[in-house]
Amino acid sequence: MPASSPHTDVTITIDVIPQIYATATFSTGRITYYMNDRELIFTVGDLASYYIADGNRVIISPLTTEVEDRFLRMFVLAGAMAGILQQRKQLPLHAAGIVMEDGLTLISGHSGAGKSTTLAGLQERGYRIFTDDVTVLRQLPDDDCVRGIASYPMLKLWEQSLQTLQWNDRSFPVMPGMEKYGIFFHQHFDTQHYPVRKIILLSAGEVDKIQHEALSGSKAFTHIVQHIYKEVLFRQPATRALCFDTISAMTRHAETHLIRRPSVCDPEHLLNTVTALL
Repeated sequence: MPASSPHTDVTITIDVIPQIYATATFSTGRITYYMNDRELIFTVGDLASYYIADGNRVIISPLTTEVEDRFLRMFVLAGAMAGILQQRKQLPLHAAGIVMEDGLTLISGHSGAGKSTTLAGLQERGYRIFTDDVTVLRQLPDDDCVRGIASYPMLKLWEQSLQTLQWNDRSFPVMPGMEKYGIFFHQHFDTQHYPVRKIILLSAGEVDKIQHEALSGSKAFTHIVQHIYKEVLFRQPATRALCFDTISAMTRHAETHLIRRPSVCDPEHLLNTVTALL
């Protein structure tokens, strides 16, 4: 939608994207990336190409007239904003977050580990949801703690999770042909930043019962670095240094816990295990 403001933080337009001189090119299946120190182009199959530059500009170039605007927007909220953050030297972590009295507790895990279902269960129990999918990590000057900033206010839940929670809202499918749905919480969106105090990592399929392990030092770092959001954008030397500095600082000031669970697991049992660590 057209918009005007006395302060424009990021401009997003639909137009023809320029050519760039790429110093790095890579592909992750459906998406191909071209980038240099200040520009990024990524193309999503036959859907659209996106140009991101200088940490403040996004140009969308649809490759078909048949795509719905909301699907174009989904890649703005994902890859394009990750590119903006990378150019601004801020680190997005694939982690949910809840606000506690002393700061943020982050919950992370690879797809299928139970992150979103656990978060929805915590919401049912009255915990204050900060973000569902991505937390932006940032260190402020003269502040030892790493702080978390929320991403877009939407829970994304698979059909199985909705059935487990007995939720009926399926009005916003995330992508065509995918049984994953968006549940919005705009009215509770929190724009403040909070110090990260705990990180809970979920892992599925390695054990026959739920196990808990406290992590520290390099072991905590090794597990957390696997959850950088759009990790392919953070492989250049300068951004690798950003990842190392930010995650190392976070693990020095936050507890890190690893919860391993079986592939088939009672969601309530997992939720109780997580709640006991809060």
